[in-house]
Amino acid sequence: MHSSIICGVDGSPESRNALRIASELADALRLQLVVTHVAQAAMFAPAYGSAPVLTAPTVSELRAAEELLEDLALDEELANATLRAVYGSPAEQLAELADEEDAAFIVVGSRGRGALKAAFLGSVSRDLIGIAPCPVLVVPSRVPVRS
Repeated sequence: MHSSIICGVDGSPESRNALRIASELADALRLQLVVTHVAQAAMFAPAYGSAPVLTAPTVSELRAAEELLEDLALDEELANATLRAVYGSPAEQLAELADEEDAAFIVVGSRGRGALKAAFLGSVSRDLIGIAPCPVLVVPSRVPVRS
């Protein structure tokens, strides 16, 4: 039986909107809400033609991720949520966490950039849908949420 809902946040208004939806769903379904921020890993190729290498997080990057989660939990009154700060590729880390937590689903916000901008800038929600071990709920930015 599934035990949790994973919600990926980055501090944007769209992720806050997704967090509110995830919180309501977790309460209604009696599942643990796991609020997660993935500090994006920097990648570089040490030499032409070599595989990209992920840099290790700095202490300040990890602390900033933890502070973001603590602030969101306080602002949104999420006393019972589990807060997880991780480092790496957002889509990959959210999918791995969903697998670890036996999540019913993952909730993320969408900035609504459109297909062309998402193709150049990337889209966590699009990438996540392709690799997640469970359903992914993408909350559009224009969905009203009760505050």
